[in-house]
Amino acid sequence: MRVVGGRRFAAVCASALVLTGCANSTQGTPGPGEASPLESTTVTPGPEPFDPCTIPKSAVAASGLDVSTERPDFAGITTYPGWKGCTWDGAALNSWYYVAVLSSLESIDELLLSPSFVRGVDLKLSGRSATQLSHADEMQFLGCAVALDTGNGLIVLDLQKKGSRDLEGEPCAEVNRHAVDLEPFFPA
Repeated sequence: MRVVGGRRFAAVCASALVLTGCANSTQGTPGPGEASPLESTTVTPGPEPFDPCTIPKSAVAASGLDVSTERPDFAGITTYPGWKGCTWDGAALNSWYYVAVLSSLESIDELLLSPSFVRGVDLKLSGRSATQLSHADEMQFLGCAVALDTGNGLIVLDLQKKGSRDLEGEPCAEVNRHAVDLEPFFPA
């Protein structure tokens, strides 16, 4: 039943697309000084978000996640401009949860424009400003997320219960522990 968590995860990503994907969209004929669609233009690539799959495997394993379950494009995150993600299951046999680590050039305030998350308490994790997030839907008791500021965006760790498995711990405590363990590998 990972589909349920994946749908919510996709909804977060879809809101990011709405926030960033349509800003410069135009239709029709070009105005004065604009290139027509048939003319060649040079596009300078902008900054890219941090790739969470570059976190050392040893650090992922030391945090209690199973590196053999790594999924770099869980729920189609790479189809949304400005987002990257990597997901791992908990390391225990038949683990009850998975953790998606997402990276974006957005701010926490922009993320909270999404209807998927509600701001919780502000935290300090390893000296870094962070915000606990709760899910705004009926699935809110099945997981927990934390967002950390970076110099160029944010990192979101989203822990979700897997399918019909019972909760075997407190989701916010678990995701905060993973955030502290992995924080040294995030951009400043």
